[in-house]
Amino acid sequence: FPSHDSLIYRLAYRNRSGTESLMVTHSVKVGTTRTAPSGIRWYELRIASGTPSVFQRSTFAPDSTTYRWMGSIAMDKLGNMAVGYSASSSAIHPAIRYTGRLVSDPLNTMQAENSIIEGTGSQTSRLSRWGDYSAMSVDPVDDCTFWYTNEYLKTDDSFNWSTRIASFKFPSCN
Repeated sequence: FPSHDSLIYRLAYRNRSGTESLMVTHSVKVGTTRTAPSGIRWYELRIASGTPSVFQRSTFAPDSTTYRWMGSIAMDKLGNMAVGYSASSSAIHPAIRYTGRLVSDPLNTMQAENSIIEGTGSQTSRLSRWGDYSAMSVDPVDDCTFWYTNEYLKTDDSFNWSTRIASFKFPSCN
């Protein structure tokens, strides 16, 4: 699972009462060895007087063995953020997981990792694609519910993924 040196789909924009934010993710290597796993690097940029600057950023990698990639980020109406991604290691099949942060949490931090589904299969050939359209978005009806879609495998094979769509929201958002 390679690191990506460029930002990937999807750049999210929010304007909360005049506070403009841009959120984006990419995968980065989290160790110094050639086989070090990847984590999700996330950023929130704020725009003031037309000029964007980094407001907060961090790399989410809560352990040293699991690869995390294909991240996607969004923000609800209160400023709470959620990041969804794929996760895998030599001990686990690709899973769909997420993390998040409340607007009141310390800057540059995410909360504990949560699982949407733990896959029960892995790709068996050297395919070069996975979860290209992983996407986290916020429901426009309540502006609180996060919707996330990504892929996983039920059985080992080369081209038989399934899609999972999940929703959740932070208890503080009504």
